[in-house]
Amino acid sequence: MKLSFATLGCPNWTLEQIITNAKTLGYDGVELRGVNNEHVGLAEPPEGRQRIRQLFASAGIEICSLMGYTTFTNDEEAKQQANIEAALQYVDLARDLGCPRLRVFGGNWSPQTDCTGNIDRVVACLKQIAPRAEQHGVQLCLETHDAWTRGANLRAVLDGVGSPAIGACWDVANSFSVEPLEQTFGVIRDRLFHVHLKDTRRVAGKIRNVLPGEGEVDWEGALRLLHGGGYRDYLSFEWEKKWEPELAEPEVVFPLFHRRCRELLRKVGASVR
Repeated sequence: MKLSFATLGCPNWTLEQIITNAKTLGYDGVELRGVNNEHVGLAEPPEGRQRIRQLFASAGIEICSLMGYTTFTNDEEAKQQANIEAALQYVDLARDLGCPRLRVFGGNWSPQTDCTGNIDRVVACLKQIAPRAEQHGVQLCLETHDAWTRGANLRAVLDGVGSPAIGACWDVANSFSVEPLEQTFGVIRDRLFHVHLKDTRRVAGKIRNVLPGEGEVDWEGALRLLHGGGYRDYLSFEWEKKWEPELAEPEVVFPLFHRRCRELLRKVGASVR
């Protein structure tokens, strides 16, 4: 398997620092947060996109995924259409960066409809985005996040869209908090495009991010499932420092994640590039 980190964990690094540190620490790739005025965004002009693509390519570091921020359970049609248009633009951005994957969110559950209605909303939106993703060779990775942490709900969307371009981004910690890992993995394993790893612990009833190996998430169990299920692609470290500035600096935690993953991958009999 291959290792990457999401730039959510290093909001103050420049692109050059991201590339240098990824290479120095032995990472195979980087997952770029797709927000304007940060590392890359939808407003990035063509020449900027080309520069970013060349920076990573020349260093031998892959832009393995683009973190998009779109949701498809909105009650207002105008908001739904705005998110569809943004997702289409993210697909174009991924293509221009030479990035094979785009993370998408389903969104929070709308109380104005039932389970089936929420699933239908997400399916209808993704059906409008999937053809462009297919055309450009970009995988749409629906994350186990918000209302979609349960594998069965996410699987219903994948089946409803019915496109080879749509699959799952398995955020292991998010799933771990709501159902057994085997249950989630069992229903998405054949459509698994990308994996997010972080460690968390319940403190005073709230889930908190903690250093790799200091939390409750069963990384070893997840890696056994992934290895046994034939997954050979990226494990991407999602350190949410952008949202929690008090978390440890990337210079501290990124090496920890790399070492922890390599140790566990060896333990479960998997190889690391």
